[in-house]
Amino acid sequence: MKKKTLIFPLLGAVLVCFLLTACTEPSPLYGIWSDNLGNTFSFFEDDTFNAKITVAGGIKTSYEGSYSVLMNALTLSCSNVELRVVTEWDIRGNMLYLNWTNEDGVPLSMTLYKISN
Repeated sequence: MKKKTLIFPLLGAVLVCFLLTACTEPSPLYGIWSDNLGNTFSFFEDDTFNAKITVAGGIKTSYEGSYSVLMNALTLSCSNVELRVVTEWDIRGNMLYLNWTNEDGVPLSMTLYKISN
């Protein structure tokens, strides 16, 4: 009788450990990020994004596509224009830091604030 009373709690503990390790942690990028210049990034759970980037003269360009994250490297592959941006990223509090390079190779250092999940 003692063997059965030890097996069930042990089996339950193993099952709980398996369930906790099987759950994936959501990316801190998910949500909508914006700055005071009109730049906006939206990152979605299905690894897609859309962005509106304001360049000199106030001209806004829209981008959309997929993204991937490997440690602190962010790769943005645009599907509406031929552009692939690889940048380091960092989140401190509710601020996202990244560098964007447009189609002409012009870099733009951004500090974006999380405005929505």
